[in-house]
Amino acid sequence: MHVVGIVALVLGSALLALLATMLARAAACHRAPAPGRLDASRLDAYAGAEGRLAALIRVPTVSRFDPAEEDDGAFTRLKAEALRLYPLAASRLLRSEPGDRAMLFEWPGRDASLEPVILTAHYDVVPPGDEGAWDRPPFSGEIADGYVHGRGAQDVKIMMAAALEAAERLLRSDFVPRRTVFLAFGGDEETGGVRGAASIAAVLRERGVRASFLLDEGGFVAEGMLGFADRPLALVGVAEKGYVDVAIVASGSAGHASMPPRHTAAGLVAKAVSLSEARPFPARITATLARFLGDLAPYAPFGYRLLFRNLIVTAPLVKAAFSAAPTTNALVRTTCAATMLSGSDKENVLPDRASAVLNVRVLPGDDVAGTMARLDAIAARAGARADFAHHGYAVEPLPESPVDHDGYRLLKAAIGEVFPEAGAVPFMFTAGTDTKHYVGLCEAIYRFEPILQSADDLKGVHGPNERVSVDNARRCCLFYETLLRSL
Repeated sequence: MHVVGIVALVLGSALLALLATMLARAAACHRAPAPGRLDASRLDAYAGAEGRLAALIRVPTVSRFDPAEEDDGAFTRLKAEALRLYPLAASRLLRSEPGDRAMLFEWPGRDASLEPVILTAHYDVVPPGDEGAWDRPPFSGEIADGYVHGRGAQDVKIMMAAALEAAERLLRSDFVPRRTVFLAFGGDEETGGVRGAASIAAVLRERGVRASFLLDEGGFVAEGMLGFADRPLALVGVAEKGYVDVAIVASGSAGHASMPPRHTAAGLVAKAVSLSEARPFPARITATLARFLGDLAPYAPFGYRLLFRNLIVTAPLVKAAFSAAPTTNALVRTTCAATMLSGSDKENVLPDRASAVLNVRVLPGDDVAGTMARLDAIAARAGARADFAHHGYAVEPLPESPVDHDGYRLLKAAIGEVFPEAGAVPFMFTAGTDTKHYVGLCEAIYRFEPILQSADDLKGVHGPNERVSVDNARRCCLFYETLLRSL
């Protein structure tokens, strides 16, 4: 046989063997059992919980980067309202205020040898924006059409309310958890968490607390967001992207716009922004994404299982597919988005300085220093430069938490009981949370908000018409009670 023919035969045999291996790996991943359904009558026990959530929503605890613009009285009222609404938690749990934007409840467990658990949430909210765009006043807390309306309904007063609601019910029956539970609520997550979560974490460190795991906001039960999945997916955040705001700055000659130079400061910044969009960060499959795809496979058709179970071969296809949509693109690369532009304050005046701000979310495996260097090199090609927008403030990507941990197993079991129609998968949270302040205090950190959300529902988060369904609010309470009992 001719040498070329022999080579072709060997290569063909190798390819067939590879394909057979890939097919076998995909076939070995069986489809998940049919999804279940929650008995709706189980939610009846939480009737009225939505009213207490509404009462918290009516207190306008709006965080602003300039503390002088905040209403301190609202934050004080929120704490008083929480104690009024949940009197058993207020009277029977050990309570402290580590900072002026912090509430900490300690529920001592029966077995002091077990590491405690921290359940956290934040009670501050972002400004409502254009109130005319809201169908109902943003702090009305109105309960109508099966929903609780208002800022904080989704992000995330609901988690604070549900955790306290579950504690209140359990205390009523004299329940004592086996391990100590901390309920930690911060009041400035939307502006960095320094006065809230950071002060709580500092107190816990001083006391030598080492927790088994922490649960904070993050993923949710995504309904209809991955069209190929055969059921909703409970996205449990096990990792979190880093954060930095980058200023792209250029200088120029001020003067009258009727006699412009060839390149203006505004033009240089615009070119730098354009180059940053034309040269995205490279796509990469992180350990978290690989685990996400592996756990997602049982809920997907065979073709997707073939892709997800053979990443060593199919990674280029997966990266290309994920790069096509904003929601999945954020899972495979460091992203930067131009959000603010400034130059002259008059139409016919050349600015001597122009700038843009890029909001950058750093993929685990990258770091802030390398990200800044890359963006500075891109800006330099346009005659601009990159610098920190906020005096060096940045957050490195947070470490991945394990899925072979009691905390993840307990969360997954609670999800299975309260959201039997969903499949639970580990996930990388692409936004930021208060969890950055607790790194080092816990063996594992998970980010999950126990409510069902569609793409339309998510429009209310930081947007107008934020709301949560009454059933969702009650199911969130059931989740916390289920989790607390399992501890």
